[in-house]
Amino acid sequence: MSIIKRHKIKSGKRRVFYQAQVYVRGTRLCYKSFDTKAEAVIWHEKQKRKLTKDPSALFEIDKSEMFFSDCFKKYLKEAFPLLKRSTRETYEARFRYFIKGPLPHVRMGELKSHAVYNWMEWLKKQETIKNKNRHTFKHELKFLSVILNWYRNFIDEDFNIPITKKHRQLCHYKPVPPKRPDYFAKPEELRAFVKWLKEHRSNPVYWRLAVFMLSTGARVGEACGMCWDAVDFKSGLARVIRRTAWEQRTKRPYLEETTKTSSSVRLLLLSDELLTVLKEMKLESENKSELLFTDSNGELLKYNAIQSSFNAGFMALGLPWRSTHILRHSYATAALMATRDISSVQASLGHTSSRMTERYAKVVALLNRETAQKTAEFFDIFNTKKISE
Repeated sequence: MSIIKRHKIKSGKRRVFYQAQVYVRGTRLCYKSFDTKAEAVIWHEKQKRKLTKDPSALFEIDKSEMFFSDCFKKYLKEAFPLLKRSTRETYEARFRYFIKGPLPHVRMGELKSHAVYNWMEWLKKQETIKNKNRHTFKHELKFLSVILNWYRNFIDEDFNIPITKKHRQLCHYKPVPPKRPDYFAKPEELRAFVKWLKEHRSNPVYWRLAVFMLSTGARVGEACGMCWDAVDFKSGLARVIRRTAWEQRTKRPYLEETTKTSSSVRLLLLSDELLTVLKEMKLESENKSELLFTDSNGELLKYNAIQSSFNAGFMALGLPWRSTHILRHSYATAALMATRDISSVQASLGHTSSRMTERYAKVVALLNRETAQKTAEFFDIFNTKKISE
C-alpha cells in the first residue's frame, strides 16, 4: 500500500492531488485520488483494515467488465453532488438519455467510437427531435464527456475517451441559420425600448432593470441578484458577488452566493445617471428588501416575467430580438466602439478571454477604420490619373 503525491496540469494551472494505492504481492488491486493527503490516508487505512479482515473484499469487478450503467451510478453517487445546483439541474434534465438507450448495456472496455455513434443515432429518434427550436445534441455529448473524464481520472487511468471531432460535428443534426452579424440594438432602438417599458408596464422594475443591464453589461441573473450591500454610492461602484438562478423545471428563482464563473466576480462602474436611478429606488424601497430588483411582493423576479415584458416591448416596436441577453450584447458593442479598449470591456463583462468578448461585440473589425484607409492608399486604386496613364 502507498500514498503518492501527483501533479496534473489543467488549463495552464498545476493542481496537486494524492493517490492512495492498494497492492498485494506487487499487484495493484484498487486506487483512488483525493484532493488532500488526509483524505487519502483515511481511505488508505480503511482499505487496510478491510483487507486484514477479509482479503477477498478488495477484489472489485474488473474495470473492463464494468458496464456504463454501473459507471453512471457511481458518478451520480460520488461526483454529481459536488456540482453547482444550476449545473445539477441542467444535467438532471438529460438523465433519461443515459438510463435508457444503448449506452447502459455497453461494457466500459468496449466503449469505443462506434458505441458513441450508435448512441447518437438513437438520440435522433427521440421525441425531442421534433422540437423546432432544437438543432443539436451537443449538451448530451458534453455530459457524456464529463462522465467519461471522471471515469478515467478516478477509476481507470488507461481508459481512452472515444469522443472525437466527428461526433461533435454529427451532433448537429439540423442546419442552424446563421446569426445576424449586427447582434446588437441601436441607441435609438434602446431608448424607444426603455420608454415603452416605462409606459406599458405598471411595475417600474422592468425599465430600471433594463437600464441597469445596458449601463453595466451585467447578466440578467447578476442584476436580479444584486443587493444593496453590494452598491457603494460614494465611490459609484457595485460588486458582483452573487446571482439569481432559476430552477430548470419549475422556473422558481433562488439566490446563490456565487457567480457564474470565478472571473465573473468583479466591480461595475456606475454612471451618474444610473446612480440617480438607484438612489430613487433606495428611497422607494425603505429597507423593505435587500434586493435592488423585486416583484410587487418584494420577492425575487421570475425569469418568465422578465422575458415576457422585454419580448413584448421588442414585438411592439418591431424589433427582431427575443432575449434579455441582447442588452448585454448591446453594452459590449457600444463600450468597444466608444473606448476601443477590448481589455477593459472584457474586464467589465467578466470574461476569461478576449475571444469571448469579440463574440459579444461583433464590430471589432470596424474599430480600426484606419486599416481600410491605409490599405486603399497603399494600392492607390482610386487614383484615376495613374490608372489612365
